[in-house]
Amino acid sequence: MTPPILKRFLIAFEQHKLLGLFIFLLSLGISGIFALQPAPPTPETTYKASGQLSYSNPPPLFTSTGEQLQQAGREINVDILLGPTTQERIRRKLAIDNSQLKQIIEQKLEINVPEEGKNKGNLITLDYRNANTPEEAVKVLGIFMQEMVEQSRLLNTAQLSGRVDALKKRLQEVQGELANAEEAFYSFLSKAGADLLAVQDGSLFSGITGSKQQQRQLKLILDEIDGQINSIVEQLGLNPQEAYTAAALSADPILSSLRSQILDIESQLKLNQKDLRPEHPTIVGLQKQKQTVEQLFQERATEVLGGDGTYKPLPSQLRQDSSLDPARQQLANTLVTLQTQREGIQRQLNSVVNNEQELRQQYEQFPEQQLEQTRLVQEVETKRALYQTILTALVDAQSAEAETTSSFAIAQAPVVQEVTPTTLIATNRLLILAAGAGIGLVAAAGTIFLLATLDDRLYTAKEIRDLLGEREVSILGQLPYVACFDLSGRETPILVDIDSGYLGFYEKIRSNLRRFAPQSAKVILITSVSSDEGKSVTAYNLAIASAHAGKRTLLLEADLRFSSNADLIQVELDREATGEPLNYYGNRNDAIRLVPAIANLYIVPSLGPLRQVPAIIESNEFRRLIEDARGRFDVVIIDSPSLSKYNDALLIESLTDGIVLVTRPGIIQSSMLGETIDQFTETDIPLIGVVINDLEQVVTVPDLQSQELLQTQSHTIDNQIGSQI
Repeated sequence: MTPPILKRFLIAFEQHKLLGLFIFLLSLGISGIFALQPAPPTPETTYKASGQLSYSNPPPLFTSTGEQLQQAGREINVDILLGPTTQERIRRKLAIDNSQLKQIIEQKLEINVPEEGKNKGNLITLDYRNANTPEEAVKVLGIFMQEMVEQSRLLNTAQLSGRVDALKKRLQEVQGELANAEEAFYSFLSKAGADLLAVQDGSLFSGITGSKQQQRQLKLILDEIDGQINSIVEQLGLNPQEAYTAAALSADPILSSLRSQILDIESQLKLNQKDLRPEHPTIVGLQKQKQTVEQLFQERATEVLGGDGTYKPLPSQLRQDSSLDPARQQLANTLVTLQTQREGIQRQLNSVVNNEQELRQQYEQFPEQQLEQTRLVQEVETKRALYQTILTALVDAQSAEAETTSSFAIAQAPVVQEVTPTTLIATNRLLILAAGAGIGLVAAAGTIFLLATLDDRLYTAKEIRDLLGEREVSILGQLPYVACFDLSGRETPILVDIDSGYLGFYEKIRSNLRRFAPQSAKVILITSVSSDEGKSVTAYNLAIASAHAGKRTLLLEADLRFSSNADLIQVELDREATGEPLNYYGNRNDAIRLVPAIANLYIVPSLGPLRQVPAIIESNEFRRLIEDARGRFDVVIIDSPSLSKYNDALLIESLTDGIVLVTRPGIIQSSMLGETIDQFTETDIPLIGVVINDLEQVVTVPDLQSQELLQTQSHTIDNQIGSQI
């Protein structure tokens, strides 16, 4: 049996043989071009100049910057030494143009730098090849070496100058940062220095303790005064404000005089009211006189009490408040004095409490202020140290300007030697052609093998079985190439002969359908992923095998986009029904035809090619046809279009009991088959199994007959042995 990879390669070779031939001829043609090249001419005698550069040993250095420059100069790349400025100076000294200088550097000049970590004397070797004269070689190489040494010195000087400028610029920035840090520190000390000092020397704690002691003393005094005030309030029956008002009113002589007048008028009114009516002029005059005196009394009381005139107490209340006797008036004055003293002590207590709160707030802020002070001190010290470091580096760099020299020196002046030309060996043209042919064969085979590997199609039945095994899909059977002939002698894949030896393959598929499908399954949908996989032939032959097994079988051609194949089994088509397809499928007696050559087989021929196929498939007539066939026949096999082009099979699937996929090696693609199976699994479409239509498996009828004969003989021998036992 041919391995799958070799079979895949052979199939790809058959498909891409022209590409392989093109690659072979292309490789052979290229080798022929190389083989026909003329022999190179004999080279002329040339001269080679060699020189060496070494790392220079400068005199003793007194600055660290000078030592760093010397060390950095030794690590400069050769490409930097031969930069544009160096090339411009060399071009002027040699009096050549840029193209000639570029040719010298790329083709004639060779520079060998010692590898890092290997001791080769730290020498840089320079070779100038293909010179026409010794003088040219010495002159050109000498100029290159001198300019490279000079370029090293210029680079060191420029690097030092750049470093000095950078240090000066950085020094100014750091100096400004140091000034800002110092200013921030001094500003902090001017604001919080006294508070920090008070905490550090203990005066803040003493202030808080003194405030506490003073508060206790003031509270004791307040308690004593409150006791005296409460005692006088109980004796006098007036609060401090009322006592102040009564004392002020009682002490005023004008109010006393007015009060006496009011009393006199009231006495006269009482005497006259006994004898006179209220309308009497005397009574009216006394009333007006009383009102006038009371108004004067009220105005005077307002003046005594002070105010803006909005407060107007009742005359009766004023007379009562202004009638204190001397003893009560003395108590009222004492109460007012105590109240004034209490308010003063209370204000003093509030001031002491506020002072204590301020001291406590200062104490609570002490850790943050101390941390801020530490941070500012550290920042000032850091900036000052950085300033001192940069200043030291600047002084060192400025001192190193007098020590700047080149990092390289000429260790060996250019030495000239004659270069003898080498005679090239003539090329073997036959060997070149043979190599080209071999490379062409390998390239063509590799390209074809790569195309075979990248091909997504499954070329062997084993590859299909492996893919189905990974997805746990049942294999109903594997069909060979069917070579049959109808009654007219034409070759046909339809098994019209009842004695055909190929019926066994389809009988196996039919029995597997009964095994894997549900017991109530009657309507089976036959389809394929791609076209030309043999689904229609499989549907026809499977229906024929079912009919030969004694099952009333109906074959429904649902591929309405193509013409019917019913003529292969001698069933005539109704051409007039093409114009009214719905009437055709609605009249079930006319649509279902009996196959005359095969018993128990019926067929519904397709009217295709038709337009608006989905409308016909989704029609009630088509649905009722399938439902009626489910009740009348034992098996209904529906031949539908492939899934890659149309969705007709998915539209019919809901009317069936399961789907059978037909696959053909060399046609089916791995990705499409896997995607179809995954889609069926995700959407719960019942996939009964897969039929492998392996047309490359050729089985002749004599072979089938011999197999049947051997099986018959084997059964006969088994029966004889059983009877003897």
